[in-house]
Amino acid sequence: MGLFRRSFMKVGLALGGGGARGLAHIGVLRVLEREKIPVHCIAGTSAGSILGAMYAQLQSAADVEDRIRNFFGSDRFREMTRRFSATQKKDMSRQGWLDRTLTFVKRQYIVTRAFRQLGLIDRSILEFAVRALIDDEDIRDVKIPLAVVATDLWKGEDVVMTRGSLRKAVSASAGIPGTFPPLEMDGRCLVDGCVINMVPVHETRDLGADRVIAVDVTRELVRPPAFQNGLEVMFRADEITNYRLNEFHLMTADVVVRPKMGETHWADFGRLDELIRLGEEAAEEKLADIRGILRSAGRRWFHFFRGKGN
Repeated sequence: MGLFRRSFMKVGLALGGGGARGLAHIGVLRVLEREKIPVHCIAGTSAGSILGAMYAQLQSAADVEDRIRNFFGSDRFREMTRRFSATQKKDMSRQGWLDRTLTFVKRQYIVTRAFRQLGLIDRSILEFAVRALIDDEDIRDVKIPLAVVATDLWKGEDVVMTRGSLRKAVSASAGIPGTFPPLEMDGRCLVDGCVINMVPVHETRDLGADRVIAVDVTRELVRPPAFQNGLEVMFRADEITNYRLNEFHLMTADVVVRPKMGETHWADFGRLDELIRLGEEAAEEKLADIRGILRSAGRRWFHFFRGKGN
């Protein structure tokens, strides 16, 4: 009998959102499998809900990676990335006058569309991706207990889904506000869970986890270049709020794995191999901490049952 069986302990994974940066979760899962560290439950937000749902169904990091690679090779995915790229912010100070003019025109077009409709990209594209990556079943039927986190725009609160259609739940959790239209479901108006809950640590404990390993794929908060306008100041203020709120949530995790994302944009899907490697490196750096919390939990349970025997 190994340490984990003796300790009667459940290990939970809290997988955070971050668009393409969530591909680093695959690298973390690789390391946990290699080191035979069990995963008894998973809670995921946004990209973390996609990877978490896939792993809860397939129970293999290699199978998750294979399915993603197959999807990335499809024509529909290339169309998705083209549209995502159109929403990225570019550094106009490093562009020539023609590029700056084209970027300005593109931004004006995006702003105009944002005022006329609920999302820049049709939700059917997101739903196609979810169908390609995730099998259709009830959340209660996946092999590893799972919670999917979204945000209700009407009530201003997070929504934790542990039953019902897995595909619908993930589609709601990954619906980036403004990029995809909200999903109305069960009397709620649902968008990306990252609005409130970037890394769902508390939700992982609610699934029964005694120890929570949180994987945070957000970018570091670095000093920006000089602000060019009031809109950039507003974006920076919002970035700070989200970063500090996320830090608050992460305080309750037992171990936080943070891949070094640098300037990786949420739409950089073409960096699959690099992002997986970053996830592996970050998990390997935290192995000593992970083993430490598991050993400490084992000792705690040992003394508890020893006392009961006396």
